[in-house]
Amino acid sequence: MSTCLIMGIRDKIKSVIIAAGWNYVELAEELTKITGRKYTNQLISNRIRKEIISFKEVELICRIIGYNVELTKDSSRI
Repeated sequence: MSTCLIMGIRDKIKSVIIAAGWNYVELAEELTKITGRKYTNQLISNRIRKEIISFKEVELICRIIGYNVELTKDSSRI
């Protein structure tokens, strides 16, 4: 079974952000600069916690912190 499914998307996103040395305040500032939309650390936290963050936002966050999103075929499908 995939680590992402076991860990949960919320915990996976948070752990990658922290591992990259970022926090929600810094991330909010960078997202606001790039998108022109006002992001706050609370908004990011809530969207991740409630698991309502869009795939587009996850991709952007990953680009900002130096990661990329990769979808691969899983030969051990559930």
